[in-house]
Amino acid sequence: MTSWISITEARKVGGLRLVLLRNRPSPWGMAARNIFEVKGIPFQKVERAKSDPPSALLDWTKQNSFPAAMYEDERPRTGWEEILWLAERLSESLPLIPENPRDRMTMFALSRELMGEMGLIWCFRLYAMPERLDPSADHMNPAAEDFANKYHSGGTSAAWARTRAVQILTLLDEQMQSQEACGQEYLVGSQLTAADIYLAKAFNLLAPLPPAQLPISDDVRVLFTASDPGIVGALTPRLLALRDRIYAAHLRLPMEL
Repeated sequence: MTSWISITEARKVGGLRLVLLRNRPSPWGMAARNIFEVKGIPFQKVERAKSDPPSALLDWTKQNSFPAAMYEDERPRTGWEEILWLAERLSESLPLIPENPRDRMTMFALSRELMGEMGLIWCFRLYAMPERLDPSADHMNPAAEDFANKYHSGGTSAAWARTRAVQILTLLDEQMQSQEACGQEYLVGSQLTAADIYLAKAFNLLAPLPPAQLPISDDVRVLFTASDPGIVGALTPRLLALRDRIYAAHLRLPMEL
């Protein structure tokens, strides 16, 4: 297992470097990492170290979000979809994007509902932390201001985000029910796709894995555990069983943060 290096160090080496938010189970970062690992693509893990200048990430990647995939001297890849396409280009081993056009369309649609703007992760964050979107709150707190700048879409309420999260979970359960009726164990088609990895990572914000498998602090675990009856009810045994199968068959446990 490769060690972590700083952003400053990463700029001096070549190959694939993946800048991650360390010590947090960020679904976007962990999904990017797992996609490269599943496909057997070597990469260097990069963290923002104490020795890095405050502007190190922005200076290098021209943005300030995690993850950021940097391959050789190519442009930064920071979105979930462009990182996936980079991985598919770098290795044909275990394709995570279906070749069948209809399956490919379904996979990207489900992935967008999990990872995209107003998708499951996005909406759960809006629902779980409404105080950070309160216009009357003291936004002198840099963390709260940064959260609002990244995730708030004008007029979006916590109640709306909660309803949308339930809708997405219901859609995923219906998709899996249809798959099981055809004798399939994955979200799309007959083999692992990126959508399965995204689901496994997204669910760590709603129903985290046990401490032995996901070593996070108690306060973070509480923050990342859904308590709303509607959301909890939509996390069906079928979906949780899929999540567990994906980890058991394809993803490393315990998770390294």
